[in-house]
Amino acid sequence: MLNLAVRNVFRNRRRSAITIAVIVFGAVGLILFGGYKATTFRGLRESTIRGRIGHLQIFPRPADAGLTDVASLRRTIESDSRVQSTAAQITLMGLISNGEKSESFMATAVEPEKDRAMKAQKLIAGTDLPSTELDAVLLGAGLAKSMKAKPGDFLTLMTTTKSGSLNAIDVRVAGVFATGVKEFDERAVKMPILGAQQLLQTTSVEKLLVLLGNTDDTDAVRRDIERRFPQLDLKSWSQLAPFYHQVVLLFNGIFGFLGLIVFAVVIFSVANTVVMSIFERTREIGTLMAIGTSRARIWRMFFLEGMLIGLIGGLAGLAVAALLAALINNGNVMLPPPPGYTVGYHLKILLQPQILITSFLISLVTATLSSILPALRASRMKVVDALGHI
Repeated sequence: MLNLAVRNVFRNRRRSAITIAVIVFGAVGLILFGGYKATTFRGLRESTIRGRIGHLQIFPRPADAGLTDVASLRRTIESDSRVQSTAAQITLMGLISNGEKSESFMATAVEPEKDRAMKAQKLIAGTDLPSTELDAVLLGAGLAKSMKAKPGDFLTLMTTTKSGSLNAIDVRVAGVFATGVKEFDERAVKMPILGAQQLLQTTSVEKLLVLLGNTDDTDAVRRDIERRFPQLDLKSWSQLAPFYHQVVLLFNGIFGFLGLIVFAVVIFSVANTVVMSIFERTREIGTLMAIGTSRARIWRMFFLEGMLIGLIGGLAGLAVAALLAALINNGNVMLPPPPGYTVGYHLKILLQPQILITSFLISLVTATLSSILPALRASRMKVVDALGHI
């Protein structure tokens, strides 16, 4: 029966080729979009983790108490081979002034060496934060434009100290950076953590970021730290990245909708092919039943033809998608900036096994299912009517 089904599929090459092309088109669409989705998810996840929030963040209890013995805590955590590094941070808000104009700012106080290693932002003017200068700052591109500030200029930062009083410090603009997020760049300031402690009149830090060598180790490392330091509060990158999860939900919804469209297109295409084949071979079906071929064997023959079309289309789709993905990945294709960003990015397709398997199965299953009803119709024909069909 399989050999007969293969010969029947290639009996009308043009019709079979058109149907297989539809399946290939659907499979390629699913694979390329799934690969783009996977690349987007991974890139967004890693940039979020390594550029801003770390894999884990360690806070004191209560949160406003501050971490005091940071050196001892850091030594213990970094003794774990899965931990790449740790970085202390403080966040603060206030007003920044150039003497003529004031704007609100959101500052992240960092350890300059750690921040340079994280490459959290793109420097577009000036230099990175120097390691020994407490009053140097980096300004977001939007804030620098608003304050008409350039590297070398001096500004004033004013905020509330830990005790509730006002304090101010004059700072030198070391450089201007851009993250690509317009709203953030319009308020962002980066400064050395020692300078922030001087401004806030404190010796503690707000949190300790933990960076791992492998993101998959996040949960295991978190459990180990919680067991060692039950008095501390830990949050994983997943808890601190709501935007990432919103993007994942959006793309998964789009991918599911695209899959339904491909499912419908393949079903109608293959069903049409099988129906046309039955119509053209009505007398042949009658002859087969007249010589003793059972209705079940007739049904299986057309069912196998639909399955074979799905199999060929699915495999061809995998091959074409792999070729197109290689061309795209090596073609330096640039995409425009997404909403809220100012910088475009390269189009890359990540071919993950689950995407390939899912697309292949959708092609095979839909082609097979779409042949069931036409095959039942063929098997239920009356022998006399089939033999007399013109």
